[in-house]
Amino acid sequence: MMTTSFRPLPKAIATVCLSGSLPEKLQAAAAVGFDGVEIFENDLLTFDGSPADVRSICDGLGLAIPLYQP
Repeated sequence: MMTTSFRPLPKAIATVCLSGSLPEKLQAAAAVGFDGVEIFENDLLTFDGSPADVRSICDGLGLAIPLYQP
């Protein structure tokens, strides 16, 4: 008998779907169990920090960034 194991697909949400500042959006996504966030360009452009800062916040929250939405 052949056994197949499946890994659950990671769950991500686009930051454009959330309200608040980018750090608030990232915290909210992590708090409800998302694995990653798709960063909307306007969120990145209006964030008072660098893309490396966003990466650091996501790392601290355990979030991946699978997509950038220009």
